[in-house]
Amino acid sequence: MRRLSFPLGRHNWEQTIAAEGLVYSLEGPDDTDHYWNEFAAYEFTVAEALWLQEQVEEAHRMCVAAIDHIIAGPLKYKLGLSDAALKLAIDSWRWHEYDFYGRFDFVYNPETHALKILEYNADTPTGLVEAAVSQSTWFSDQRLDLRGFKEWNDLGNAFVARWAQIRQRVKHPVLHLACVNEDIDELGEDIENLKVVAHAAHMAGWETHIMRIDDLYWDADRRIWLDHHDRQVHNLFKLYPWEDMVEDTYGQVLFDGGYAAMENWFEPAWKMFLSNKVLMVALWELYPGHPLLLPASLSPNHGFTNWVKKPIFGREGDGIVVNAPTHGVQVAHTDGYMTETAADHEYIYQQYVQPPNFTGDAGEPNYPIIGAWVVGGRSVGFGVRESDGAITDGYCRFVPTVLK
Repeated sequence: MRRLSFPLGRHNWEQTIAAEGLVYSLEGPDDTDHYWNEFAAYEFTVAEALWLQEQVEEAHRMCVAAIDHIIAGPLKYKLGLSDAALKLAIDSWRWHEYDFYGRFDFVYNPETHALKILEYNADTPTGLVEAAVSQSTWFSDQRLDLRGFKEWNDLGNAFVARWAQIRQRVKHPVLHLACVNEDIDELGEDIENLKVVAHAAHMAGWETHIMRIDDLYWDADRRIWLDHHDRQVHNLFKLYPWEDMVEDTYGQVLFDGGYAAMENWFEPAWKMFLSNKVLMVALWELYPGHPLLLPASLSPNHGFTNWVKKPIFGREGDGIVVNAPTHGVQVAHTDGYMTETAADHEYIYQQYVQPPNFTGDAGEPNYPIIGAWVVGGRSVGFGVRESDGAITDGYCRFVPTVLK
């Protein structure tokens, strides 16, 4: 793995990524620091890529196995879920409901060949436009194949194949896709990610309808779900976290039969086990010392010299505290929503691992995190986000990947 510079960006590249749906590269008209990094790439060898894919699939199998470990022991009471929500997640798991996708975040050190799981979001991961579309276009436009490079991205094809597979098993091949309203999704990130998923489903033969989650309506008389055009919602892909879904106005409806009234939820309720940081604690209990894992604990008395404190429902670095004196790192990202709402018992502690620093041409630091996409249990694509510091947050940069 190494970082390459591409000092000559494509002509009109900003317009290109916006047309592809990457409308959230800037946070507003006064922002000049793009999330999309046009001028760099991370190169992996083919052998590295194959090895990484194997490790990602092993990590996914371990996470799935950890669900039974969580259910069987006391960790299920540490998930921050109500009894009704926990029962819903357990029932969903025992019903063997179909799932669609997820994304791991890994630290990879090419010098030591060490790969460590930071977290797994298998409920509502975003980053699809840049990972499935923009980096593929960037590769083609740069004509990197003529320089001996290969593309490392099968995410779009995998989405189509998975939707085609699921379509063979459903009664009604009609898929609604929902995300939050415009006042929350101000930059359009969620709706543009939904469009990627909807396009893949359409290519696989589904009838698709995009909507906002607030337009999902429960008809109590007929006991069916409806959209804002009074069409029945048989299958719902929701870019809306389960931990919020079970706590808001839908919660009691779901517990009183509304969940079972939907033919399929994507993701299913059992993904509550795989989008919660308590999963990291379960993995360490189940596979202590595994080379993919970092020690993790629920207790503040964990004994780690260098550690990270994470909210169990955190997103994009929100609420994270890093205390790593050995590495000279002390960071508290404590101005977000999770910090305001999380109680002490709603955190985990994970041993800190220092990402490698791929210094840029001007001497600037670049700490990369590998986002590894899993579809139907298969490792199908990667994306790298790099930051100036220890926390990969909303100010990180997405950098394309190539093989050679």
